[in-house]
Amino acid sequence: MAVIGLFLLSGVVQSQPKAAAKPNLPPDLDSLVARVMKTFEVPGLSLAIVKDGQVLLAKGYGVKKLGEPAPV
Repeated sequence: MAVIGLFLLSGVVQSQPKAAAKPNLPPDLDSLVARVMKTFEVPGLSLAIVKDGQVLLAKGYGVKKLGEPAPV
């Protein structure tokens, strides 16, 4: 099983004014994460995107352990 400690996605979060309510994330982020997980055989991961101390996204993908249904 391959383990990914950290991967950076350049250009994921674009500059936006502080007043904006929704973060400017790519619409295909979920499919990008799914492709990375499949490529590196990662059963599950947690992703957080933080900008200027604000959490823009905190989401779990996949399962905690192969063969068990508990989501991340």
